[in-house]
Amino acid sequence: MVRRQCASILDHLADELSFVDLVAALDDDDPGVLKRALHALACDQCKENECRPGEDLFVPRALELLHSANPDIRASAIDTLGKVVSRRPEVAEALADVALHDRDRGLRAMARRRLPSMRHAPPG
Repeated sequence: MVRRQCASILDHLADELSFVDLVAALDDDDPGVLKRALHALACDQCKENECRPGEDLFVPRALELLHSANPDIRASAIDTLGKVVSRRPEVAEALADVALHDRDRGLRAMARRRLPSMRHAPPG
């Protein structure tokens, strides 16, 4: 619970030093910590200052998390990557793959919604 709350606090008060801790949290055993760290690294709306992490800090790990056995973690990775998809072709490709092949129908739909080119594709 403490690690989850720390990740949530760092979401709002992020600075260059805290990004190291947030990236490390992407390997936490607690899915709640991992999900909050993903959000904190990608969400600009929550930040109370101008400091933003570089996408290269979290995108590679978020791409890996698209293959997690835990559907909640995959959903968080989809949400996180959806925030950068317009700037990163490798993310668009990965989300398109999820939209077509994820074993969870809801996650396939979620990935489609993050891809402008697939928003009107038939459900699969």
